Amino acid sequence: MRLSKLLAPSMWITLPSQAYGLSERVKKQWRAHVLLAPFIFTFAFTAVVSLPLNAQTVSVESQNQKDPVKSGEQEQEANANDEWDSVWPGDDNVESGDDWNDEWDDEWGTESKSKLRISGFAELAVGNRFSRDMATAFGSQNSQMNESFQAANAPSVLNNSTLRDARVQLRADYALDSSSISSKADVWYDGVTSSWESQFRELAWQGSLSSILPSALVGTGDWANAFDIKVGKQVLTWGTGDYLFLNDLFPKDYQSFFAGREDEYLKAPSNALKVSGYTDFANVDLVVTPEFEPDIGITGEIFSFYSPQLDENIAPSFSVERENRPRGSELALRLYKSVKGVEIAGSGYTGYTRQTTATDSLGRPRYSKMNAYGASVVTPLGRGIANAEYVFYNSLEDIDGTDGQIANDQSRFLLGYSQEIAANLTGGFQWYTEYLHDADGLDRTVSSSERVQEKYRHWVTTRLTWLALRQTLTLNTFLFYSPSDSDGYLKTTVAYSPTDKWQVRAGVNVFSGKDNYTFWGQFEDASNAFIAYRFYF
Repeated sequence: MRLSKLLAPSMWITLPSQAYGLSERVKKQWRAHVLLAPFIFTFAFTAVVSLPLNAQTVSVESQNQKDPVKSGEQEQEANANDEWDSVWPGDDNVESGDDWNDEWDDEWGTESKSKLRISGFAELAVGNRFSRDMATAFGSQNSQMNESFQAANAPSVLNNSTLRDARVQLRADYALDSSSISSKADVWYDGVTSSWESQFRELAWQGSLSSILPSALVGTGDWANAFDIKVGKQVLTWGTGDYLFLNDLFPKDYQSFFAGREDEYLKAPSNALKVSGYTDFANVDLVVTPEFEPDIGITGEIFSFYSPQLDENIAPSFSVERENRPRGSELALRLYKSVKGVEIAGSGYTGYTRQTTATDSLGRPRYSKMNAYGASVVTPLGRGIANAEYVFYNSLEDIDGTDGQIANDQSRFLLGYSQEIAANLTGGFQWYTEYLHDADGLDRTVSSSERVQEKYRHWVTTRLTWLALRQTLTLNTFLFYSPSDSDGYLKTTVAYSPTDKWQVRAGVNVFSGKDNYTFWGQFEDASNAFIAYRFYF
């Protein structure tokens, strides 16, 4: 049984063989930067020439935005036009022959109406594992190999460090007459891998359909205003799960999540076109990603993972071969509508597995074609909110589920409920089940059948969020537990932010399992503690 086949049912979270190596990620980043360079230049040029010659000072807004991962069907996007209108009121159209008024308007009025907004933060973050991980690139079974092989197969994660970030994020938003341009860029030094990294988390234009169509085509109707467009680099999300992603098949970064980076970095950005429509019948979101974007997963550079072939943890620090990375596009569609306070949604996806749950004829990891069909509902219930979600993953390359090198079809179910338990204390509960179709048709080649996932896998999750000290102190505790695998994962974070200028955040990631071949059990040596200081500007 291949590693990808064994762990394929956990497609919501990235597996070791599912990510690019460091060099490939860097190459891809720079390719993306080159492609986006004309857009960046146009944005910068437009912003500069729009500033008044007599007052080129822009207003700086301090933001204490953490962009946390939210449950629920509604995406956390602000309306740019409304934001600018509320902060920068329009002209009062009062005519005056007073020279003093003219001079005042020239020197001060224009500055207050600047359409460029700049903010950001600088952050230092440190994390260490609780115990040393001695996993090697290809396992201890190769210890009898020659010296040169042993040197190449030295422990990949001898270092106890799991997080060493010196990061700066800069956000710039520019409001046009009927649309906006937004950008968010991170540059950081990763002390664990001893490398400089950069990432555009957002670089996109957003506006209504009426802002790009000729007035003659739009006519006098409002139909074009009912459709919004966002194109460029952006973070995408939908679905009802809390840290559980069924119909949300957009890229994730689980290496950042396990290391203790802010929750916003769990969601990885995509180059995409998103069209949102709002009608009386239903609302619709259509996302087109021209080039497939995989998850960023556990590659062996920082955290090791279990190999069923060697029956132990390994840390190969590898990348997916170019020929095994799809060059096709992805398409995701969601229809949703609120009926008497109940939000109902249906979604579909066509593309590829987000992780390398398949292997080629040489045993190398690759992505396989798949479709997904799902539905969800969110409704008030008692004093809280209840949600339910379902998705069917249809493996297009292994219809009958007999190919041991390709992930089987799978159904996933989620039930959740959250409510305020007491003042400033919120609790949440989820029951999650994976059902593996055609489980009996698998070609089971591992040494022990108990190492193969059963037909059903269950997870229970709980979350407690407590706000204290006038809501400047936040305690978040989230627990995964699998009664079917007898393993679990605890993530606890404490954040203190007495002003909107700075924040201290600390926490732990604790993995536990009875067996090293279960999903959470394989990461026991990855358990770590972290602390970060962030200054907003």
